Amino acid sequence: MEYKEFAKYYDKFYHNKNYAKETDFLMSFINQSDEIIDIGCGTGIHASILEQKGFKIDGLDLNKEMLDIAKTRVHSTLYLQNILGININKKYNIIISMFAVLNHLKDTKELEKALQNLKNILTDNGKIIIDLHNPQSSGNKIDSYDNMTRTMEWHYDKKLKIENSKIIFEINGQKYTDTHTFRIFTIDEVKQCCKNVGLVVKNVYENYDVNKCGTSISKNLQFLICKDI
Repeated sequence: MEYKEFAKYYDKFYHNKNYAKETDFLMSFINQSDEIIDIGCGTGIHASILEQKGFKIDGLDLNKEMLDIAKTRVHSTLYLQNILGININKKYNIIISMFAVLNHLKDTKELEKALQNLKNILTDNGKIIIDLHNPQSSGNKIDSYDNMTRTMEWHYDKKLKIENSKIIFEINGQKYTDTHTFRIFTIDEVKQCCKNVGLVVKNVYENYDVNKCGTSISKNLQFLICKDI
């Protein structure tokens, strides 16, 4: 099952996600006057919260069904585009990319391309904040919400830096199966890819906390990136 089919159920399965904490983390780096874009904005929850707080924020996603939901929440511009082919005639002070969007890229070559595209729409003194998944082991999990159940299994190959996941959704008595592959990028890989396109990693954080330094064993990582000028 692709996000196209899953879009209408997406928010229900992630209703416990701590968007407020993540948004508070983002607000540590942005000013009220900043022009912001959310890359991989999905259904627009981060963008909606920031907009409600008075920030100006656009969004970009490659999934039309996700953007259709985002349009019910966000009042600014939403772009139906891929991070590997951004075509926007506008510069932003702040670029955010949350919830492991860049983990969908298959290798460092694609990561470099994505970072170059983000740099192209970033102001000289702007900031990029990206959120990456950083698993430490394989595992499984089952959770339920209303009349829906999600069974997840994931296998992390540390040598290949690949996480393969299988998720079975049972919704109203009908089963759907989703599989996806995440490329897990190390801190050093992100730093090198940034350097290769004229960007620099200023800080690495863990768990959306400005007081926690991200390390190789952090479950998730947030990178603060600027132009190398």
